[in-house]
Amino acid sequence: MSIDQFKFSPIPPEAEALRAEVRRFLTESLADYPPTRRAESWMGFDAGFSRRLGERGWIGMALPKRYGGADASPFTRYVVIEELLAAGAPVSAHWFADRQSGPQILHYGTDAQRDAHLPAICRGERFFCIGMSEPNSGSDLA
Repeated sequence: MSIDQFKFSPIPPEAEALRAEVRRFLTESLADYPPTRRAESWMGFDAGFSRRLGERGWIGMALPKRYGGADASPFTRYVVIEELLAAGAPVSAHWFADRQSGPQILHYGTDAQRDAHLPAICRGERFFCIGMSEPNSGSDLA
């Protein structure tokens, strides 16, 4: 089958509505961000921006409601992330907490760790960094 014969599944209306909502937010929130700053999206650290995302429920979306998440589907989370990155939003403040640390704490942390960290991640108030080392392996973990 060639690509021109491939039929994509329709995007659910609620996902399109979310996409439009995120785009409106980003248009307003990033109006004063110059292109050079947007080009550094992955490295752009803006704790206030992350808190505003948290207020809208757009960080930790896939985490359980008990911890401040939304029990959102992976696709719903993808819609938000796609728009953030396409707009050049500053995501590095919350990126590791949302993508790696939060899910790891959920699955492997103690109840006390979950209660302490997951709600703060979802609010955009708790940030993480990750240090990794693989001597002589030649891999690029960045």
